[in-house]
Amino acid sequence: MAELRREPILQRWVVITGQRWEALAEVLRQRRGPGRRACPFCPGNEHETPSEVFALRDPASSPNREGWSVRVVPNKFPVLRIEGEIERAGEGVFDQASAVGAHEIVIETPSHSADWGTMAVEEVAGILRAYRQRSLDLRGDERFRQIMIARNHGPGVPVQHPHSHVMALPVIPRRIEDEVRGLLDYYGRKERCGYCDIIRQELSSGVRVIQETGEFLALASFAARYPFETWILPKSHLHDFAAIEDGQIAELAGLLQRLSRALQNLLPDLAYSVVLHTSPLRRFTEPRYHWHLEIRVRLAVGGGFEWGTGFFVNPLAPEEAARLLRAKLGEAQQPASPQSSLEP
Repeated sequence: MAELRREPILQRWVVITGQRWEALAEVLRQRRGPGRRACPFCPGNEHETPSEVFALRDPASSPNREGWSVRVVPNKFPVLRIEGEIERAGEGVFDQASAVGAHEIVIETPSHSADWGTMAVEEVAGILRAYRQRSLDLRGDERFRQIMIARNHGPGVPVQHPHSHVMALPVIPRRIEDEVRGLLDYYGRKERCGYCDIIRQELSSGVRVIQETGEFLALASFAARYPFETWILPKSHLHDFAAIEDGQIAELAGLLQRLSRALQNLLPDLAYSVVLHTSPLRRFTEPRYHWHLEIRVRLAVGGGFEWGTGFFVNPLAPEEAARLLRAKLGEAQQPASPQSSLEP
């Protein structure tokens, strides 16, 4: 049975899934070996996944059959499980809880080799609509305190077919707790949102701005932890991603598509991750929070110093990262794939 365990000093939650080493080793061998299975996310293999909980599909098609453009299914190997009640216990100074939650997979496209940078804007918008719908549905379960959405792309991802993870957690992750605490402290001192101030500051200086649209700003973080670390923030103060409107989805989809293409143009087969940060739920909801997306390029630049100190060592200045990405966005005169009329 999976468990959530909390370290008492740094107050980090860790999920212990409790797999047997023999089963884990077999999974690793299958991923690396020549006899790996056919992709379970490709059309025609819908029977390989659990039944879909949401889909954008041809009205004439049937659930769990071909004819979909975006498909959401429970993860067959979840980190958190939907069944059961949350049981909290202690072991001396240590806290633990049953790992109850939801772990879903957004299968983003029928195309096995696509990515956001090669998709049409309408396709990326469909993925964002799936994020919104699952965020709205999962919050109906009173056991959950936080929705997290993440996607990984590039070498090292176990299943290469484009997909994202939607997770509903029974606890608030330390990273979100730290952001909420920092924003509340900033608001207590200045009576305004810290992220709104960052947006005004970056628009004023311009050196770390990557691209601005009517509703969103993409920027290189001033204290970027990773090369090409990019934040995308709504320019209006919004705390809950699930309240995003269709017009904003279309605009955000175009921005994500262009940024993904720019990253791939900088370095083909680049590995990167995208994570959505949004306010906690129910009595933990914080209107002074400011939702945003963070994009991290995954380069092997860490070592013992970083691990031992908790410092981040970033070899690329954010101002240079912003300049490089702006240049690639400016070079993109011809689209890599058919574009949507929704693109700003």
